[in-house]
Amino acid sequence: MKIGIELNIFAGGYCRYGDKKYLKLKEHGFSCIDFNMANTNTEIYTSAAPDGLLLREKALADEAGIEINQAHGPWRSPPRDGTFESRAERMDKMQKSIRFASLLGCKNWVVHPLMPAGADDTLTGAEKETWDINTRFMKELLITAKEYGVTVCLENVPMLKFSLAKPAAILRFVEEIGDENLKICLDTGHANVFDDLSLCDEVRRLGDRLKVLHVHDNKCGKDLHLMPYSGTVDWTAFARALQDIGFNGVFSLETAPAPNLPDSLFEKSSIMLYETANEITSVLT
Repeated sequence: MKIGIELNIFAGGYCRYGDKKYLKLKEHGFSCIDFNMANTNTEIYTSAAPDGLLLREKALADEAGIEINQAHGPWRSPPRDGTFESRAERMDKMQKSIRFASLLGCKNWVVHPLMPAGADDTLTGAEKETWDINTRFMKELLITAKEYGVTVCLENVPMLKFSLAKPAAILRFVEEIGDENLKICLDTGHANVFDDLSLCDEVRRLGDRLKVLHVHDNKCGKDLHLMPYSGTVDWTAFARALQDIGFNGVFSLETAPAPNLPDSLFEKSSIMLYETANEITSVLT
């Protein structure tokens, strides 16, 4: 199975390598990346001519033999989706992000649900508003996704009081829309914050709707983005669940070495992350 890792070209430890970051990732064992475009205050979104920057990144990745398998679309915390104007701004940024993904040769674009009533909508009885606004928003966004040949992958989130947080709710939403360009991103750590969920059961529930992964660990009900085996996820059972559904996507990590590590330790930590993922997925090869 291919193994990938999230990459932010503007922040994080891999920036130390400059233009050689893709070559370094390849040296460390990785074959794919999750290209982070969550922050809409970066040059990708603020530049008058972002295409050149993105095409250059694609060329560097291609030269290194790294596939840009997935990309993360806009996200801001706390969410600000409560007005028509704020959602229009999000739509504009997300449509741009989908086009950017296509420039990178990336077919899978990950996004969180909108939170028009905030992250605690189950406490205010706003679940239907959340559902309806997301339905209208995603249907419009899918027009752009189809235009650029990109699959929107809706991600489960770690907000305990949010109605579209759990994988089962995401699945129900995706099935109701019923569009071939709308699939699911399963975030392992986000699912693991819920004491009443079995991550393996959720994998089997999602089945062939599961398109991409965000892989990381956690504990104590917190979204910590730890490396596997640093928290409470049963990784052997998780791999077996992926095997049971015939998952053939990328095992994509959403964790990274501590950015302030000295170069020698950062490199060892990155290689260890790859080797850890490789060990987990050995049952699938």
